[in-house]
Amino acid sequence: MSSNQDGFDSLARQDYNIKISLKLIFMNIIIINSYRELSEKAANIFLNQLALKPNSVFGLATGSTPLGMYAEIVKRAREYTYDFARVITFNLDEYIGLDDNHSQSYRYFMQQNFFTQVNIRPKNIFIPAGKTKNLTKYCAWYERHINQNPIDLQILGIGQNGHIGFNEPGSALDSITRAVNLSPSTIEANARFFNNQSEAPRQAVTVGVSTILKAKKIVMLASGRNKSKAVRQMIEGKLNANCPASWLQLHPDATVVLDKAAASLLKNKTISSVKNGGSEIQILNERVTPRGKRILVVSPHHDDSAVSSGATLAALAANNKITIAVMSAGFHAAIDALSRAQKIKTREREALAESRILNSKIIFNYRQFYEHGQKFWRQDLRQLDKLWRRVKPDIIILPERRDEHPTHALSAALVLDYLKQAKIKNIELWFYEGLWSQHFLENINLIFGFDKKLLALKNKAIGAHRSQTARLPLIGASQALAQFRALTLPEQRFVTFGARPPRLADFVEAYYREKL
Repeated sequence: MSSNQDGFDSLARQDYNIKISLKLIFMNIIIINSYRELSEKAANIFLNQLALKPNSVFGLATGSTPLGMYAEIVKRAREYTYDFARVITFNLDEYIGLDDNHSQSYRYFMQQNFFTQVNIRPKNIFIPAGKTKNLTKYCAWYERHINQNPIDLQILGIGQNGHIGFNEPGSALDSITRAVNLSPSTIEANARFFNNQSEAPRQAVTVGVSTILKAKKIVMLASGRNKSKAVRQMIEGKLNANCPASWLQLHPDATVVLDKAAASLLKNKTISSVKNGGSEIQILNERVTPRGKRILVVSPHHDDSAVSSGATLAALAANNKITIAVMSAGFHAAIDALSRAQKIKTREREALAESRILNSKIIFNYRQFYEHGQKFWRQDLRQLDKLWRRVKPDIIILPERRDEHPTHALSAALVLDYLKQAKIKNIELWFYEGLWSQHFLENINLIFGFDKKLLALKNKAIGAHRSQTARLPLIGASQALAQFRALTLPEQRFVTFGARPPRLADFVEAYYREKL
């Protein structure tokens, strides 16, 4: 070979390595502290996909790693109105030779840990058959059926030898659904689930590597030090059929969620992406809301509830009990030619009109700080205790701590001080943003997406406050903020800049959620 050819090959290898490095920079690697946190993040990605697309097609994995994710999904499905009726699922693999009702079959695993606990339709569940007369024909049918129903989100685990599904070392990039022989290491690893190693299956049906890579989005989960070597090969190694998981480097939207033990052998810990595929953010919308909750809304002024959270409250009212507590009397309002008493009555009348539109209850919980500053703080705390005992909320929706409007900030501070002094636990706080103070981008971890129909209802609720809309463009400003969040958050928080972001909604109300 000529020296020129040697130089060309060297440059080609260098160019290849640069491309792979760039690919890894944009591969979404999330390294977290514990298996519990890993499971919660994976469940959130799964349920966000469902919230955005109710007829999503999911590729599912079995084994010990996704167990926590399934448990968290089931838990959240009981607390929220997630609907699995239109979901389609394809499982990755199944042992050959096991009946569907065998305690170690993957169909049995999925039934016990997931399918029987959500409202998914049996006709929409597809799991490879462990017993069939013509495996070749069956595998071709399974492959064809996946191609006819493209997978929106594929969940994966990784074997200690780098396998994904049952694509063992040596599996080619172009492999499709087929019957495979299991490697000795996989048989040994699975033997713990059977009476002895001789009972552990030697063969399986698996979806192929190329089929997996056709999924629009992939989430790989890995937990424990025993997976650390395979994780290192998958992320930092070369593309190699001997580590089938390394083929994920070629996927344009792959998220890898690792606990610290699984990530322990990675040389470059800084590859953890600032973005996390939206795993920190929970998406709610009119289809997906909490249910059976008592919700207290802290509204510093009579119109703040509608302006900041009107669409959210309208949707929450369908499955929850909403109480809006107005904290200020409203006599400082700039309403010409009205006395103090007339101003209060006017604003109360407008707030009652809003509550009817939003299907909520309203309490005029006027606090002394509005007129006298913090002089009557302890008295205000005692009054707040009466409100608390009356409502007994599970969720409090309130202004953010750093709101620049003094009445907003004092209202939030009073509630937080009460919660601290009363040692309240097991409650959620949803901090809303208003027109005078928006959330820091990195603090947003809960969003409510809504359409023009719900926007019209929110605008109607704001419009009920005629004394205020006459002097301030509240409807236009709140609509602009909601549209701005809908347009920018998908790229800011869900994908790497330049990638194709998900479409969240026409409009968004953004929150910072905190659990006490």
